Amino acid sequence: MKVPTNKISDAFGFYLGELLNSYENREARSMLYLLISHLFNFEKIDFVKNPEERLSESELLKLHFAVKRLLQNEPLQYIIGETEFMGLRFRVDSNVLIPRPETEELIQLILGDEIVQVGSRILDVGCGSGCIGITIKKQYSQSEVSILDISEEALKLAQENAEINDALVNVIHADILNEEEWSDLGKFNLLISNPPYVRESEKKLMQRNVLDFEPSNALFVPDKDPLLFYRKIARFSQTHLEKEGSLYFEINEAFGLETKQMLDEMGFYKVEIFKDINGKDRFVKSLK
Repeated sequence: MKVPTNKISDAFGFYLGELLNSYENREARSMLYLLISHLFNFEKIDFVKNPEERLSESELLKLHFAVKRLLQNEPLQYIIGETEFMGLRFRVDSNVLIPRPETEELIQLILGDEIVQVGSRILDVGCGSGCIGITIKKQYSQSEVSILDISEEALKLAQENAEINDALVNVIHADILNEEEWSDLGKFNLLISNPPYVRESEKKLMQRNVLDFEPSNALFVPDKDPLLFYRKIARFSQTHLEKEGSLYFEINEAFGLETKQMLDEMGFYKVEIFKDINGKDRFVKSLK
C-alpha cells in the first residue's frame, strides 16, 4: 500500500485518488464516506473534528480490500452488506438484487391507493431481500404478509431482514412458475411482484456491476417470452386472489401495453399503467 500515513484523512485522500480512476468525483466521495462509516463508525463530521484520527494496520487493510472490490465494479451495497429502502435497513448479498428506487415508487403507489385493510392478506412474489413485503408489513402491521421466492438463499436473507426490521411475515419457498406448487398457497387480497423482466438481449445495455455481481435468475427472461412471469402470476391470481383483490406489477418499460393487454384478456379490470419518476412505463395495477 502507498498510503502516506495511517491518518484517516490521508487514507481518504489516497483512496479517493484510486477511485477517481473509475468513478466520478461525487460518486467516489460518497462511496468512500459510506465505506469508512460502515467499517470504522466514522462520520463526515469526524473528519473535521478529529483530522488526526489514525487507523491501525488491520483497519487500513480492511479499507484497502474494500476499495479494491469497488475498483472491480462490485456494488457498494454488497461490500458493506446492507442498503436502505424506504427508510428501513436491509441486508443484501449476491443472492438477491439490490433494491432499486423504482421499487420504492411501487410501494408509494400502493400506499397512496390506501387499499390495505386490517386483516388483509398480502403476497410478495419473487421477494428477494424481502424489501417489498417487509415494508408493507411495517406500514400495515395488522395485515398478514407472505413473501415467496424460489431461492432458499434469498429467503434466508429475507427472514433475517424481517427480524432486523421487527416484521412478522410468512416465508414461502416455492416456484411460482410451477403450477403444481400453487394448491397450498391460500388466497390473498393483494398480490405484488417485481419479477425478472430484463430480456437477454438487453444485457449489452447493462453495467458490469449488475451483470457480474447481481443474480441473473432474478433479472433475466428469454427474449421469446418476456412476459413469462407476468402471465404465470396473473394466472395464479385468477385462482388465488380474492374477488376485488388488487394485483400490482413492476414491469419492463418496453412492455407496458402488452402487459395491460394480457391482463385485460385474462379478465382483470381497471388495468392501469403508471410511469416512474423518469417518465417510463414502470408499474401496472389491476383488479380481479
